[in-house]
Amino acid sequence: MRKATSLTFAAFGIASSLWLAGCAATTKPAEEKSPADWSAIADRDWQLMRIEAKDKTLMPMTPILASINFTKDGKVAGSTGCNRYFGNYTRNDTALDVSPLGSTKMMCMENAMEIEDAFIAAMADVKGWKLQEDDLMLVDASNKSIMTFEQIKP
Repeated sequence: MRKATSLTFAAFGIASSLWLAGCAATTKPAEEKSPADWSAIADRDWQLMRIEAKDKTLMPMTPILASINFTKDGKVAGSTGCNRYFGNYTRNDTALDVSPLGSTKMMCMENAMEIEDAFIAAMADVKGWKLQEDDLMLVDASNKSIMTFEQIKP
């Protein structure tokens, strides 16, 4: 019985993701004003190293591996370390606007839920991006880093 319930939840999560991805397919792509800079970011997988939450800094550790990937056609997707998420973005030079995110809704261990909640909240505050050394930093309206990612090497 337990295995059937897990399979039902997994099937529902996959079906929901596919349905929502199809709904998002009609949005316009991100602006490309400085492709040389953005090409170092787009279509690459980035792993979350740090979130500057409102009252503390969170540093995810294995097995909680949150990630992000900005595609060149204006989509953003990845993992919160617990659930998969997806959305759209627009970019103008270093300004970045991320749409509200859709996600799967699986229950996860407590630490993963804390990271997920902070990740989703931080994504709503993203207003820009910058590269510092080889790290991708997503910044808020005051240009303060709220999330730091490192590129995932194959």
